[in-house]
Amino acid sequence: MLSKIKHFLSKNRKLIPLFSTALLAFLAYGIGAYFFVGMRNPQVFLNLFRNTSYLLISGIGMTFVILTGGIDLSVSGVIALTTVASAVLLREGMNAWVVILLMLAMGMSLGALMGTFIVKLKVQPFIATLAGMWFARGMCFFISDDAVNINNPIFQVLGRTKILIPVLKELAESQGNPAPYITIPVAVGLILLVVAIYIGKYTRFGRTIYSIGGNEGRNEQSARLMGLPVDRVKLLVYTFNGFCSAMAGLAFSLFVFSGHGLYAPGVELEVIASVVMGGTMLTGGSGYVFGTFFGVMVLAVTQVLIQFIGSLSSWWTKIVIGVLTLTFIGVQTVLANRKSTRKGTWSKDASESVKRKRKKLLFGLAGAAVLVLVVILITSSLKTPGSEDLTASSQCNVKPFREAEAESLIENGAVIVYHRTAGPQCVDELFAIYPDGKIIGTTDEQEVSRQVEPSEVDILLRVISVDHEWFSNEIYSTYLNPCRQCFAHYINISYEGQQKAATGVDGTTAMPPGYAFALAQIRPYLPELDTTP
Repeated sequence: MLSKIKHFLSKNRKLIPLFSTALLAFLAYGIGAYFFVGMRNPQVFLNLFRNTSYLLISGIGMTFVILTGGIDLSVSGVIALTTVASAVLLREGMNAWVVILLMLAMGMSLGALMGTFIVKLKVQPFIATLAGMWFARGMCFFISDDAVNINNPIFQVLGRTKILIPVLKELAESQGNPAPYITIPVAVGLILLVVAIYIGKYTRFGRTIYSIGGNEGRNEQSARLMGLPVDRVKLLVYTFNGFCSAMAGLAFSLFVFSGHGLYAPGVELEVIASVVMGGTMLTGGSGYVFGTFFGVMVLAVTQVLIQFIGSLSSWWTKIVIGVLTLTFIGVQTVLANRKSTRKGTWSKDASESVKRKRKKLLFGLAGAAVLVLVVILITSSLKTPGSEDLTASSQCNVKPFREAEAESLIENGAVIVYHRTAGPQCVDELFAIYPDGKIIGTTDEQEVSRQVEPSEVDILLRVISVDHEWFSNEIYSTYLNPCRQCFAHYINISYEGQQKAATGVDGTTAMPPGYAFALAQIRPYLPELDTTP
């Protein structure tokens, strides 16, 4: 059995990074599901794709770019520009379908422009796309300095339509959870993935992409000598990546229902990391689009595990992704060196020396990965005597929800009671909103108030109850131990004879989308409390 596995791996050495990424993603999620009951909910698993649909869409285009030996740093700028431009056009009353087509055309135009500089003027991809990123970011604030909400009915339908998963329905219902679903952006990303796999494997265009990349740029010259349309293919690749970036921006807009120039900071690096972890070599010529799917999944699972652990800062996601990216680059380098060693004429001593170096590198990378995991486990569980100050600064003693007090406020006429606890300053804030527009916020030490129009309160209740379906089964309580940057929330709403309370912690995929939207609607109305310790 072992010999068969060894023979298979030896014959399919290019698939090792892809298999490793897939195994890592499922193994990490399986371990998380073993320790955390919440991760056994099928919807939490599907939320991995809902929260990263824009990364998958962008990663597909980036995979083709990297396969040619190039790079595209304009991704985050184009995503942000798409959110702002689409939000403003919709606000001005333009047809939603026309806006979608215009955004895709804009992304393709930007990609074609950068591709022209790279192909015709021989500008390095790094410089051309970096300029494209700054141009797109600048255009965001030229269009609008502030965030612009998206209230268009078609966008609302596209963002909130739920595609049920029948296979997982019975499993979810047996656990007392709603039927699991994915959203339209996720479905679009998966369809685009299938199309990209077909293009890369079964078309002349895809084979030309592989022929251009690799061998430190020497393959491009070989492709030209073979008569392949190198310039045309590279231009089309950057145009396609611009299309994917704009589509990712639309997916992001449908996720947050707004546009802003500061959205998606550093996303281009997350996309590149996902592509590399998926097994695509940065030098080009080797890799698979399907691997990018698992690269995105590894990133999403890492974020979820850190959220469920609760005691770790969100920055641990960056640390883990950095270590994994370096590890996969090292593995790819080892495999590439091994391939070149077999092709060349090496002496026995030289071959042994290369093998020793390869083993040292693999052991070093494995040791680094293990070290990071050990540090995470120690950080999440270690509490030594005399370190109370450090613990207090990184993880506060989360106060319990003031449910009884909230119920009393509801009985005394409040229509919305919101309690927020934890966070960087370890807050404990309680707010009550009354139908006459009076809003009161309290802590143990202070009380503040604010007055708004009664009509605003009525609109707020209608939006939360009808648009965000607060009183439906789609809103349910979730709770995880908040990380030091996260808040725990308790919302109790009374409207038209109905009353319902639910809890949640921001930054978690377990939180229902409607709960997050309700939070976003309530927060702007609340008076400010002094959270200075």
